[in-house]
Amino acid sequence: MAYGKGKSKDLIKRAVELGTLPTSPQLSSLRSGILRAVATMAASIWPSDILQPIPHGKEIDAVMLKVQSGLSRGGLNSVWGEKARLLAKSAVLEQWKRAQRNLFGRFKNVGKVGDEPMADGVKRLINLPEAFSRRLAAEDLEQLQDLAAKTDFASTLNLFRTLGSGDCGLTSTQAEALRAILGIARERFACPVWKADAVIQLHLDYRCLRGGKIALSASLEALGNGARTNTAVVDDLPLASTSPRGDSIVLPMRLCREVAEHTSRHGSGQIRPTSLLVELGPVQVRPKMVVVRPPDTAPIVGCRTVVAEDFGFTNTSSIVVLRSRTPIGEEELARIGGHNGGDEKKLTKTQAKAHLENHVSADDVEVLECVQFGGRDFLARVKTHATKVDRLRSEIDRLYNRLDRIRAEINVVARTEPDALVPEIAAMPDHSRYLAMHARFFRLLKAIDGLKEARCAVYRAVAGLKKSWFGYVAQRKADLAAKHDAVVVTEDLDILGVPTDDPAYKGRTFNKMINNGSKGQYILRSKNTLTWRGIRSVKIPSFYTSTTDWRNGKVDRDQRRGAIFRASFDERVWDADLHAAEMIGRYLFLKPKTESIVAALAV
Repeated sequence: MAYGKGKSKDLIKRAVELGTLPTSPQLSSLRSGILRAVATMAASIWPSDILQPIPHGKEIDAVMLKVQSGLSRGGLNSVWGEKARLLAKSAVLEQWKRAQRNLFGRFKNVGKVGDEPMADGVKRLINLPEAFSRRLAAEDLEQLQDLAAKTDFASTLNLFRTLGSGDCGLTSTQAEALRAILGIARERFACPVWKADAVIQLHLDYRCLRGGKIALSASLEALGNGARTNTAVVDDLPLASTSPRGDSIVLPMRLCREVAEHTSRHGSGQIRPTSLLVELGPVQVRPKMVVVRPPDTAPIVGCRTVVAEDFGFTNTSSIVVLRSRTPIGEEELARIGGHNGGDEKKLTKTQAKAHLENHVSADDVEVLECVQFGGRDFLARVKTHATKVDRLRSEIDRLYNRLDRIRAEINVVARTEPDALVPEIAAMPDHSRYLAMHARFFRLLKAIDGLKEARCAVYRAVAGLKKSWFGYVAQRKADLAAKHDAVVVTEDLDILGVPTDDPAYKGRTFNKMINNGSKGQYILRSKNTLTWRGIRSVKIPSFYTSTTDWRNGKVDRDQRRGAIFRASFDERVWDADLHAAEMIGRYLFLKPKTESIVAALAV
């Protein structure tokens, strides 16, 4: 969510709900007008081919401003025309970039095959139409993969542009396969479309209000007082009309006392509202305000208590609360500064291993509390959704194969090129066979659209599931840190997919659902929660934390077997995830290893 053009970027920001209300005829009319405007503007700048270079913003604005001017003459208030232009511009640029990145990714993984073989035993090439899984020989795939490995992003786009007029030194089958990849990307990434159920988010500056800066300031002051004093606020915001010089549109805003209390729980005296926004849906309206406050600046140096977390799959979060008799020192924080936004370089794998092998944690660190948030139910629900997507994808592929066969028959009857597009209006209305195939073609095409929408609905359900679960875990972790006045310690890591040879592997779709934003969603949600609540946090290198015995500095991957960590020198057993969390927490309290310390810890 955008909160402005870099203003107050050193402050902590949060969006606060101002009620969920049924839409009114005036707000519905405004939403419809903006939807029509964004569709028109997006179409005006969408390229004829995704391979075209992405233009600079000023070049796009020159085109869109002319369209915006035409919309204003057609009766759309210029302020809403500008909002529509900004929405359309960002959507088109993002879709354009995604199309080119998708093409590049498919080319780089041209030889990647699926998990399960097809009916005839051949494994399908997941980035190509099904027919090429049989047409491309192993030598063809090897040559294409070698070409992809040494071709960068810009060169890849140039290659595909050149394929429009020649085979670029490839065999005809190889060139046809690459053109098929381009066809997939072109079909998947068309001009952005805002459907009937689209939710439009508008950031409301003073030009959007009847009354301008005075009206905006009065609303922000009233809402700010309510947030600071934990009192309810009822206010009606006068929005500019959809058309010029029309009646203002009333946007009801309701700050309830519970939301005000929740917002002001941390730094209430310093909270200040800075802007308003509204989300216009087909049946509901959700106004919000953005509040800011200065960040808490309590130091990490000198703290003795940490809440350490190991984030994973089977257990989403394993947390250990530790307290040390010696505080966190400046030297240790400086050493890992590169992992926390500092100017220093991040520790390499070799450096991290050497540090762990030469340092130990003594008995001056005690465990206060252990908590685990099991992810089995969460993963099971994601797996259920992944199965639905696999089934829908299979059906979509099957219908596309039928479409290709029907299109070929239609073009034979019409005596056109085999790959020619089928016109929406029948070209041979007096030919009964042509008409029958034409009608069947578009019935199947409509069925595919329905299946794709069903697939999107499944992905939206997974996104909501991840948002809810990760938000819950992040809040509970923050509660523990607040309870113990502790610093939160986590690993600086990337969440990778489960390897295909791992017993926990559940398929490509499952991996995609877990990876798509999971790490980013959880880390961002957790970071925002901790920051808003004034809880300090620090990251450590992720290398070897799950395979190290902190008592003697032994780093050995054989010590971790599945859900168990078994120390090699005395056979002591821990839960593997809780052991990893404890190692993460002890990392900040490690001491140089000496024979006397190791001997004492071995007793």
